[in-house]
Amino acid sequence: MITGKEERPRVLTDLPGPEGKKIVVDDEKYLATTTKAAPAVVKDAKGVVFEDVDGNVFFDFTSGVGVVNTGHCHPSVVNAIREQAGKVIHFAGTDFYYNVQVKLAKRLTEITPGAFEKKVYYGNSGAEAVEAAIKLARWSTKRKFILAFMGAFHGRTMGALGLTASKIIHKQNFFPWMPGVVHAPYPNPYRNVFGIDGYEEPDELVNRVIGYIGEMFKRYVPPDEVAAIFVESLQGEGGYIVPPSTFLKELRKLADEYGIILVDDEIQSGFGRTGKMFAIEHFGVEPDVITMAK
Repeated sequence: MITGKEERPRVLTDLPGPEGKKIVVDDEKYLATTTKAAPAVVKDAKGVVFEDVDGNVFFDFTSGVGVVNTGHCHPSVVNAIREQAGKVIHFAGTDFYYNVQVKLAKRLTEITPGAFEKKVYYGNSGAEAVEAAIKLARWSTKRKFILAFMGAFHGRTMGALGLTASKIIHKQNFFPWMPGVVHAPYPNPYRNVFGIDGYEEPDELVNRVIGYIGEMFKRYVPPDEVAAIFVESLQGEGGYIVPPSTFLKELRKLADEYGIILVDDEIQSGFGRTGKMFAIEHFGVEPDVITMAK
């Protein structure tokens, strides 16, 4: 158990250790293969550190892969979970009214950018949030196409996978992907398809990206048939890319010009991870839809 002065990294065994190796064997036997790369078998965690089953202690620089913004097992979070588990563990919120989910929804409408009226849709994961946003955009606009960006990661369920474009291994052997999705270059200041130094010429980089989208709209994607633009305010899986400051404003103008829904994917960047509650607030832009998770 991690307590007091022990909350410092230490490595006492080879990794994984003798107890960890037993669990790794069972993991490989009983669990579907994933991309486990760290040879640590977690026992417990607190704050910014976790301990493995052999007594080794490590810093968790992933924050639980972005889930535990307040640190592992924050007392307020633990107490809230305990209290709720003693009242109601599950109730079908789609069939019955329950105040806890109403209170959370109200709070989310208050902290998200935009003074317009909002509603919250609950799901189980980030990918589900993206799937719901795809359905919402197509249903509400009656349009077919979705615009996303190269380098994007929006999830690996079948609809979200059509938007994802960060690593080919995500999509390999899953063709056909969801039809109606087109991709434009993301304005990566350091490494982009235009060969522009986006730190020296940020406006030129943004102009080229917006111009590229304009050419798409002229040549093979009618803008009045585009339901939504899905964008990460800061690209995560694609390399943790911060776009030029004017990019999202120009994208907002483009969406407004053609009546396209602007969907801001904040699954990796939301809830204070960038210094503001949502990353898009750094750019002074209000999206129509925000997807959030973790």
